[in-house]
Amino acid sequence: MIVVRAVEDQPNRGIKKGDEFRLYIVDAHHHMGSEKGHRNTPAGAYDFYASLWLEILKQSKVLKEDDSLLFEPVSVQAPDLATRVFNSRDSWKRLNHGWLVDRTVVFPYTDDYSSPEEPGAPSFKVSNDKIASWTSRAPHSTRLIGFSRVNPLDGGLTAVEELERSVKELGLRGLKLHPLAQLFIDSIEEDASRNVVKRAGELGLPIIFDTRNMKTVVRIKRLVDSMRNDPQCGDALKGLRVIIAHCGMSPGDSRLFEALKDPLIFGETSTLHDRDVPVLFETANERLRNWSEKLLFGTDFSFLSVQALDIIMYMLSRDFPGTLGDAQRILAGNTLSLLKTPFRTSIGSSGTPSEFICRDESRKSQGKLEDTLIELLNKGNWDLGSLDFMIPPEGTWPEPRPISSDGTNGVQQDSYVLTLTSKNKTKECHVWIRRHPGDLLSCVVLSTQGMIQLDTLENASQKLGRVLLRSIADNSITLKTSKEMQSHVLRLLS
Repeated sequence: MIVVRAVEDQPNRGIKKGDEFRLYIVDAHHHMGSEKGHRNTPAGAYDFYASLWLEILKQSKVLKEDDSLLFEPVSVQAPDLATRVFNSRDSWKRLNHGWLVDRTVVFPYTDDYSSPEEPGAPSFKVSNDKIASWTSRAPHSTRLIGFSRVNPLDGGLTAVEELERSVKELGLRGLKLHPLAQLFIDSIEEDASRNVVKRAGELGLPIIFDTRNMKTVVRIKRLVDSMRNDPQCGDALKGLRVIIAHCGMSPGDSRLFEALKDPLIFGETSTLHDRDVPVLFETANERLRNWSEKLLFGTDFSFLSVQALDIIMYMLSRDFPGTLGDAQRILAGNTLSLLKTPFRTSIGSSGTPSEFICRDESRKSQGKLEDTLIELLNKGNWDLGSLDFMIPPEGTWPEPRPISSDGTNGVQQDSYVLTLTSKNKTKECHVWIRRHPGDLLSCVVLSTQGMIQLDTLENASQKLGRVLLRSIADNSITLKTSKEMQSHVLRLLS
């Protein structure tokens, strides 16, 4: 998270000079693997974010002298639980840096492993396996979110089958499509790519399309429109969300904003820099209702580096047409809302949930339970598939509050889902920890499959299934001490 400080009183926003705020950041566009001169790993990503922070500090000094900033960046703060996971092993500690960015959506390059291994095999199979190996195991699973890649031109249902494998077996949570690299720009609307997009929608996966010009954006919009008019795509449309990477590299083009008016289409900011940045935000503010809910921050590392600096600094400047809440939605909230389903694979089984509740006035009980779970990851038979914080329902992201108050920014770091996967890949469960009014702490251990499962990270009772809530209430135990809670949870996971 980046910590920013108000440089002057802002009475119309209830902000005083010196107030500090935490802004959570998610990079929605990041490559890993190897392609010609480009190579990147989790360590490379964290090093990049550390370098980007140094560039932000340099630029901040210049802009502050010019009186251009409304908020100045002052520090970087790591999420507590994630950084404790990194610090739990000596071999992981050296990677515990670069916390300017809290979560990163990663997918393969068109890399050295993308070609099919044999005739009839899918493209990107090995690449997707590599992404999953980084994103679904501790410690990187606290920071990285894996997307798959497929080539719609592989023929038949090959690409669809690889997409399904990536989701169900690997736990990848979205899809990257690159019409230019895979040579289907002119056939985006045809059956090969349409079938992939349709299946991604049915699986509830966000799709990020690489776009280098408006012609590609227009074709993507026509594809979405054609699916909307096709009764066979009804189920797909319920889960379909399309992200236009780079905003078609045309941030002021009217056709971009016609596409973004579609409730299923969003824009992503990577490659935009210098004058592109104010053009995008000012035009979005003029032409789009709820404009800040339509844009996602991304870096496109390692193809690009410090261009992301321009996006971040503009959102802290006097020229930005929105509030800190608008900036927080763009920097993280919109991406997290598109990724609102917890990590899971097909190895989970159905079962009855178990809830344990205890009072935790000092929050020490939660800390002790977390320490127990981290120790379990290091010494037990479980690995960490993902750490997913609870978020507000879509469209309700709040304005960040000063750190002197409670420092909230919408990302609920004291309420989250840990997906635990057995190291022999035979079991999977969600450990769902939440804070409640009255200083109550709850821990629910539940299956990742079946009717009684947690299928959203939106922390609101109306978003959670009635069957799930009823089953949890029927299997809830109130305990006197945190030690009892630790004991019950360990017994279930043993």
